[in-house]
Amino acid sequence: MARQVARRHQRERIAGIVVVCLGLAVLAVAIVALREPNGHTAGSASEASNVAQQSQSPSNTETTHPVDPGSESSGSSSPPAGDPKSVPLIVLNNSVVAGLAKQAAEQFENGGWTVTHYDNLQNTIISTCAYFDPADPTAKAAAKALQRQFPGIVRVEPKFPELPSGPVVVVLTGEYSPT
Repeated sequence: MARQVARRHQRERIAGIVVVCLGLAVLAVAIVALREPNGHTAGSASEASNVAQQSQSPSNTETTHPVDPGSESSGSSSPPAGDPKSVPLIVLNNSVVAGLAKQAAEQFENGGWTVTHYDNLQNTIISTCAYFDPADPTAKAAAKALQRQFPGIVRVEPKFPELPSGPVVVVLTGEYSPT
């Protein structure tokens, strides 16, 4: 009789451990899902508006960079219609590397692209990505062409709401290295 009671207690302990382990696994999945739904970081509405405002206003370490059509660094005329390089870019630095957006913007311009703005962004982006506006029929092709030309752009994805408006927004992370 004592053995049966001991086995019963052992089975109950094992069942309890299994339930706790399953609970921890579900908790871990829920935390990951809440942090990165569809690959994007979730945040409060106020955080989202702060990010949008920050990416649209000058920051302390990098300044906005409006492009003057007469000051193209390549010295060439504007690309023909239908050319992916005719789609304007916004470049955002989402790293601790000071001046990364400016360096990348210059690199893109030297490659024939038009950068209308660069700035900093505070978000949790997993890797350098060219985000395109799915409502713009030329944006996805432009983002993919940019990625082919600059392989440091790891991903091409549809934009998420916290990004500034524009057909293509390039968000740089710490592993991006302008060459």
